[in-house]
Amino acid sequence: MNNQLRLKAASAATALLALLLLVAGLVWSAAPAHAAVISDARITLSTQSVVTSQWDQMDISCEWSVPDHSKPGDTFELQLPPQLRWFGSASFDLDNPDGETVAKAEANDSGLVVFTLTDFVKSHPFGIGGTCSFTTQYSEVPGADSHSQLDFVIGDTVLRVPVDITPCTSNCAPVPLTPGKAMWWADANQTRLESIIYMPPMKSDTNDVVVTDTPAEGMEIDCDEITPRVGTVLNADGNIIDPMDTDKYPAVVDCTPGKVTATWTGLPKGERVELFVVTAVTDPGLDSYTNTGTVTISGVTTDIGAETKRTDANGNGNATSGPTATPTPTRTVTPSPTVTPTVTPTVTPTPTVTPTVTPTPSATATPTVMPTSTASTTSSAPVVVVPTETTPAAGGSEGQLATTGANGPVYIFVAAAFLAVGSLLAFVATRSAARRRSH
Repeated sequence: MNNQLRLKAASAATALLALLLLVAGLVWSAAPAHAAVISDARITLSTQSVVTSQWDQMDISCEWSVPDHSKPGDTFELQLPPQLRWFGSASFDLDNPDGETVAKAEANDSGLVVFTLTDFVKSHPFGIGGTCSFTTQYSEVPGADSHSQLDFVIGDTVLRVPVDITPCTSNCAPVPLTPGKAMWWADANQTRLESIIYMPPMKSDTNDVVVTDTPAEGMEIDCDEITPRVGTVLNADGNIIDPMDTDKYPAVVDCTPGKVTATWTGLPKGERVELFVVTAVTDPGLDSYTNTGTVTISGVTTDIGAETKRTDANGNGNATSGPTATPTPTRTVTPSPTVTPTVTPTVTPTPTVTPTVTPTPSATATPTVMPTSTASTTSSAPVVVVPTETTPAAGGSEGQLATTGANGPVYIFVAAAFLAVGSLLAFVATRSAARRRSH
């Protein structure tokens, strides 16, 4: 009885172990491959922008590609040079013509752009690549060099891109003759806009000035970011700098999210006035943003306005499910001409055979005459053999897309072995029990 119980326990334990190994094998075989950094990604960059001053916009175009059989989740990186800051949407998709996303790109505050391949490349592992374009700002004051270059880091490679840098050296900030307005993005993520309302020097001995600023839909004024300036000293960009007269001629500011009004009274001749206004974007889905207003100097009103368009990074990508077929050259076989040889037959005259007949008393012999045949020549044309070319099946030996668990079959084989042992032990236990009952 004890042996029977032990055999049953061993059989159950073996079956359980076989089941565990079988499950482990299936889980192992289904485990996804780990993503990796693509060290040999290829990116080319170009720009047609000209830099003349700090914060000039630089538009950059690129072409990119990665090796065949790159896996979903694999990444490659592009690091902007320190002279540039990313300017625009921090993330964008690279789609194929059918709208399927081949890769995603995301930029951080340090100017590192990370491209990540999507599941699209799992079923389209060949010819993975595309284009991209994005906007940056030149964050440094340009030097005296008329031409320079920027160093972009791509993995372990430094890509040098020539840039036309031509800083202004004279009359760069002419004094305005009429009131005006300019507006630009205040942050790289394009969530805030800053504008300046400027005007020429006061012409009368005493001047009253009233400035209004009204943002269009999709924007709101930040009333904590209203900055009036009064003065006569300008920097290279034509803006008022210290020493200023702002405290001497303070502005009266009335601000709401929809409108700001600034009023100065008794400004003397020669003084200049500026008003800086910051607006927050309330509708990020617009392509452009408009801000309008008026400037009234000594009763004369001038309409002003500015529009700023949203810059956006974008690009495309594509790949194919099979390698690009190299066309098999058409083999032109020139058949050898069929040569019909001219045969001059040698005619051997047929001899006249006079059979010798020996009469036999019992039979009359019929002579067998063996005539000499005229020789004939048969001409055969050469046989042209065209070798058969075999085109390998798509993806046949190009390399495996991803390792999906080669050890899975080992687990399944071991599980099957344990299952067989368990079955054998169960059989032995059953036979033993039957023998005991028969006795």
